[in-house]
Amino acid sequence: MKSDINKAEKKKQLGRPSKSIDQKVLANLSQIGCTQEEIGSIVGISARTLQRRFADLLEVNKNKGKASLRKKMYEKAMKGNDKLLIWLSKQYLNMSDRIHNTNTTEPLPLIIEAQAEEVKEINGKEKR
Repeated sequence: MKSDINKAEKKKQLGRPSKSIDQKVLANLSQIGCTQEEIGSIVGISARTLQRRFADLLEVNKNKGKASLRKKMYEKAMKGNDKLLIWLSKQYLNMSDRIHNTNTTEPLPLIIEAQAEEVKEINGKEKR
């Protein structure tokens, strides 16, 4: 019987009591891009505890927020927002504003265009 009492005492939670956290609040804060430190301070737990207990929930909702932002940006760009179009093309299409100057040290080839008659005249003058 004494061993049953010891088991019951051991089942009691050690440390701080578990705090009830509204997962909808966590999801919403994560979707708008809050850091774990910010979320933790709002709900009253440490960022470490937040990471340990809700890492999957935070990651899923962080990605949902990113996807939502990309969708809105894309929609605005397609409606004619030139600045957003330029930015998105730089980010996703590897386009840039930079002008690449290349210096060549080789001389350009000499190209002489002449009519056949001109060549005959020049050749005729040289023979005299």
